[in-house]
Amino acid sequence: MNRRRFVLGLGALAGGGAATVGTGAFSSVEAQRNISVTVSDDADAHLGIQPTDEPSGNYVDTTSNDALAIDLTASNNNVGSGIAGGEGLNANAITEIADVFEIRNQGAQTVEVTATPLAYLETDSGAVAVLLVPQNAPDLFGFGVFYPTDGITIKELAPGEDIRFGLIGLPLSESAIDSSGISDELAISAEAV
Repeated sequence: MNRRRFVLGLGALAGGGAATVGTGAFSSVEAQRNISVTVSDDADAHLGIQPTDEPSGNYVDTTSNDALAIDLTASNNNVGSGIAGGEGLNANAITEIADVFEIRNQGAQTVEVTATPLAYLETDSGAVAVLLVPQNAPDLFGFGVFYPTDGITIKELAPGEDIRFGLIGLPLSESAIDSSGISDELAISAEAV
């Protein structure tokens, strides 16, 4: 038997064997599987939003549904009479508070974190501005005045990584004392990359 006929014979055997195995098709399958889901507060969720363990983390309080809230008023039980009795920002001054809260990726994949907005302004009874500042993000301030009103991508966070936020407060006049304040919402979102 010559070599060409032997190789040709092997090819025919392989082709015939595939035809006898079949495709494994089926008409229907019904299977039951378990699924477990819990709802967590902000600190324990897959996208953890929590006060830092620094002293300024005390400016973070929680709402009635365990959502994070920044509270620089006298009604914050973490700060008010509980620590030193401060009731707000100084008029005609710039107040910087570092390490207020953090966003931590406690999930299984890298996400892109976006916050909307990072700047807040009240002008009716005296101007008050508050700017949330991402502290370990790339330099967002390198291009001049920074006043984002739309969502801005802060940083990609790998599993286990976090980003901290501080804030800058600026009440511009003494007429703002006891007459101006900001009550607004920050929307934080994360999307897999």
